[in-house]
Amino acid sequence: MTKQIDFIEKVKTLLTNNGVNERKLASTVASILGIHYNSAKQKIDGKRGFSLDEVKLVFKHFNEDFIGQRKHNCVFIMNNIHKRCNVEVEPVKEKNNLNNNESHAIKKDDIYIINTSGNFDQNEFFRVKTIDFLSPPKIAILDNNNDILELLQKITNRYGILSDIFKTVEEIENSRDLLKYDAFILDWLLDFDKTPEKLIKNIRENQESQSLIIILTGELSHNEKVISEMIVDYHIHLIEKPTKPLIISSLLLSKLFFS
Repeated sequence: MTKQIDFIEKVKTLLTNNGVNERKLASTVASILGIHYNSAKQKIDGKRGFSLDEVKLVFKHFNEDFIGQRKHNCVFIMNNIHKRCNVEVEPVKEKNNLNNNESHAIKKDDIYIINTSGNFDQNEFFRVKTIDFLSPPKIAILDNNNDILELLQKITNRYGILSDIFKTVEEIENSRDLLKYDAFILDWLLDFDKTPEKLIKNIRENQESQSLIIILTGELSHNEKVISEMIVDYHIHLIEKPTKPLIISSLLLSKLFFS
């Protein structure tokens, strides 16, 4: 079962369990997500996909938690390097009782954060009893420009994200790790006017978890229609060239560590 089919079934089961009958599934989803009825009907019928954020929004509407892809409950930050981990904590009742020889965390939404800089404007702290670090996230970068590949690798390394680089669609398609990457940064227009459109479709249809896909393009005016369809159908993120390191790093940190 693909992740998209799983998303659809989870949403339909949630709605049914909350008294929404079959005829009102699409209209209920449209109302919750603020989209047109036809778009919601296509999502329910499996003709368009649900993004992870959309699924979470539907669950939040019914005051229920959705356990998505995240396998960690904490992010450890040291000198901008981010590490995913699982921790056991206990509350510290008073800020004055913090022990400098111990690790402490704050909580943001449903995730703990350990920042070794110690610059917290926070009233509630947690003493870390145990910590178990997980393997770093790994992404694939596709571009036919060596300078951009080098820049993107520097960006990812700076934050503790591993990356593999590719110059052609064929190279990345033949990768044994294709369906295991946590994210993809893909140049839209490659040599000989090739695009990664079929690659993206393959990833979305066969990958068990819905990874982050970022498209880079400097030719938006000539490809606006097809890219707009890709955004709707495959939930990609578009960034126009020249490359914007801050935007890219923010997307990666958000999706790989905190979502």
